[in-house]
Amino acid sequence: MKKIMLGAVSLIVLGLVTPASAADLAARPYTKAPPAPAPLPPTWAGFYIGVQGGGGWGRTKETFFGAPNTVGFLGTQNYDTSGGFVGGVAGYNWQFGNYVIGLEGDYHWSDINGRSAVINPALGFGDTYFTKIRSFGDIKGRLGWATGPALLFISGGAAVGDLQHRYDAGLNPPSFVQNDWRWGWTVGAGGEYMFAPNWSAKLEYNFIDFGRSTIQFSPVVTNRSEFKDTVHTVKAGIIWHFGGPVVARY
Repeated sequence: MKKIMLGAVSLIVLGLVTPASAADLAARPYTKAPPAPAPLPPTWAGFYIGVQGGGGWGRTKETFFGAPNTVGFLGTQNYDTSGGFVGGVAGYNWQFGNYVIGLEGDYHWSDINGRSAVINPALGFGDTYFTKIRSFGDIKGRLGWATGPALLFISGGAAVGDLQHRYDAGLNPPSFVQNDWRWGWTVGAGGEYMFAPNWSAKLEYNFIDFGRSTIQFSPVVTNRSEFKDTVHTVKAGIIWHFGGPVVARY
């Protein structure tokens, strides 16, 4: 009996001591997980291709060498052109830190056109000159500065256009038409923003000078009109980058 009583007392004492001992134990150490590495900024290096379009406005300066301007004959005139265009673009970029150097080419189908005032206002014959840029493109270099997903750049190079000049003779037909491929030059600036992996949106301004074109009305050397065409363009586009942005893997 005495042994049974001793065992019961021991169990009671052990039950009282054990919680206190457990409370005295040190808390389990907690270690935070290391933070995930930040993704690397996108890279602009590599090939790209895209579609773009926009609007253009320009000026044609026409000079007729056969006769001076008079009250009844305004053979030499300046007139405005305007219209829209759509096309494609492709290129390649090299990136060195924040600097981006690229080579780009694009081409567009366009309907940029305009007409002169009446050449014979006093006589009312309705003779006019007409200019249309039917298509155009360029091959240019780009120099840019990249900050994260944004890229600002300037550009410049050679431009080419399919131009049509026409003299509409009014009451004195025939009319004369000259279709001409002209090489010139272009300068511009713009920006791109990489809004998703491999995708960027682009906005760009360019000034283009197509040089001079001529309509020769007859074998007489001075019986000709010379046209000098310039145009300003603003284009927006969506670009696919084959390299795509570099993202850290972990």
